[in-house]
Amino acid sequence: MLEMFRNAGKSWVAKILLVLLAGSFGVWGIQDIFGGFNATALATVGNQEISGQQYSNSYRQAMQRLAQQTGQNLTAEDARRMGIDRSILSGMIQSAAIDAQASNLKLSISRQLIAEEAKGNPAFQSNGQFDPQLFARILQQNGLNEEMYVASESRNRAQYAITDAVARGFKPPNTFVEALYQYRNEQRDAKYFTINASEADVPAPTDEELKRQYDATPTAYTAPEFRSIAVMKVEPADMAPKIAIASEALSAGYEKYKRNYYTPEKRTILQISFPTIGEAERAKARISAGEDFMAIAKERGASEADITFADKSKAEFLDKTVAEAAFNLKQDEVSEPVSGSLVTALLKAAKIAPEKQASLDEVKDELTKRLQAERALDEIQSIYDAVEDARAAQTKFEDIAKAQGIPFVVVPAVSATGLGPDGKEVDLPGKADVLKAAFASDVGVENDALTPHDSYFWYEVREVIPSALKPLDTVKSQLTSDVTARKVRGLLTERATSIVKKLYDGATLEQLASEAASEIKTAQGLKRNEANAEFDVPAVTALFSVPEKEFSWSLEGDGKTAKIMQSQSVLAEPYSSNSPQAKELAQSVKDAATKDLLTVYLTALQGQIGVSINNALWQQVSGSPNAAP
Repeated sequence: MLEMFRNAGKSWVAKILLVLLAGSFGVWGIQDIFGGFNATALATVGNQEISGQQYSNSYRQAMQRLAQQTGQNLTAEDARRMGIDRSILSGMIQSAAIDAQASNLKLSISRQLIAEEAKGNPAFQSNGQFDPQLFARILQQNGLNEEMYVASESRNRAQYAITDAVARGFKPPNTFVEALYQYRNEQRDAKYFTINASEADVPAPTDEELKRQYDATPTAYTAPEFRSIAVMKVEPADMAPKIAIASEALSAGYEKYKRNYYTPEKRTILQISFPTIGEAERAKARISAGEDFMAIAKERGASEADITFADKSKAEFLDKTVAEAAFNLKQDEVSEPVSGSLVTALLKAAKIAPEKQASLDEVKDELTKRLQAERALDEIQSIYDAVEDARAAQTKFEDIAKAQGIPFVVVPAVSATGLGPDGKEVDLPGKADVLKAAFASDVGVENDALTPHDSYFWYEVREVIPSALKPLDTVKSQLTSDVTARKVRGLLTERATSIVKKLYDGATLEQLASEAASEIKTAQGLKRNEANAEFDVPAVTALFSVPEKEFSWSLEGDGKTAKIMQSQSVLAEPYSSNSPQAKELAQSVKDAATKDLLTVYLTALQGQIGVSINNALWQQVSGSPNAAP
């Protein structure tokens, strides 16, 4: 049993549970694990209660972790749309159910074992030895003491023992893995030709057909919600050009950043390597007698590119002995044999570019921009403070922007995707960030400034224009196009179906291709789950829907072409259970199956122990209009 405890944390099941349980620390919250229960229960699992405060703490911690991982702050609406709120509550309920089962089974782990494993944990060691002070400091940083740590570890191990036992030892049947392998790797060739149809081949839509299309698919002709948004901003790029840099500041800046404008000496070195110093000496003697350096390199099987180290500084040479010798050579001089730590070689200085320290005059423009950008950061902070003071005094954006001399714009109407009512892109400062924030806000709400890339963007929603069905007359052109396209697809479907019927009645592919004035083509090595430019997903699906030598068809993505095809051959790739691909497939089957087993077990466990949720409190703490999961 103890061995099972030790191995449980290494299993994939435990890793999955890290998401569900968040190691107890994340899901329940450090303090809530060991404290009492709130009198107002959000959920009751057996005789355990999950309070609204516990849920709120877990939700806040999860959102903070997501923000750290993604670099973006999700809104409450984003979280609801992604199901984060429901996932957190589900995880807490599952964790509580497992705790209840561990208690029923009277599972526990000794303090001695936890202590021994803590001593062997590298996170608590200094110089390879357990460090009690480091251990205490890490616990303190996480809001724990030793008793809390032991209790948490005991609880986690009991949970892992239960969940790991659910799927331990499961192995998918080899027959099933082989069948799935053959299914995935089956290859087919296709013999096919295409037929076409156009708008000219179908009658123009009638008013009745347009009205029917309009009534049947109103969402296709509904304008999205638009918002009028006011934005003012201050960015380093706005401020920097306005900042004057005095000559004294420029000189001081040059001294500060002088090394940034220094270019070290660089050389292009030719290097011929030799296995022994003797061979290098004989080659050197030949070069001294007049033979060409490059000719000797080619004699040794090396090209010019092989022996050329172009435009390298001294620090860029890995072998310091070679670097010293290379940078002591004069232009076109060949060295004596060099015995470096990595190679024995002859060197030739093919090109020498001397070091250079750029003067202040040479870097004046670049340095000025750099100093302006630095000063701009200080200026921006001052403007931010002034803007926030003005906002606190209820000053209008227009007046604040004018007083501070910062850019300001009002966009009359823009959708969440950044388009205007005319369907064209709307120019908006900080577009992606502002749109996301503005569509999570509302009219009259005072919003915090957005802070991307050392900048500040202030925004407010001036008006919300609700989503609405466009009048039929204004979308008549779109309706005509949509109905016509549907008719073209319908005509192609009729033609393709008719051609395939003729093929099954005995006509040949060549004959019908000739009648359609189309060329027969062949595609080879197609796989069931792999589409390409020639065969898209619908075409591959259609090809694999029929047996070998039989016929099928599919519409192309343009809606004006259909592919008539015949499956030419079915190739089954030889299966070996020891091949890397088969092993990977077997592991994926095992992972999926054991995850399903765990889900079934947890669902059954919750039903056995009993779970109830206070939906009124759930809607209050989560802000969701829907019932809890």
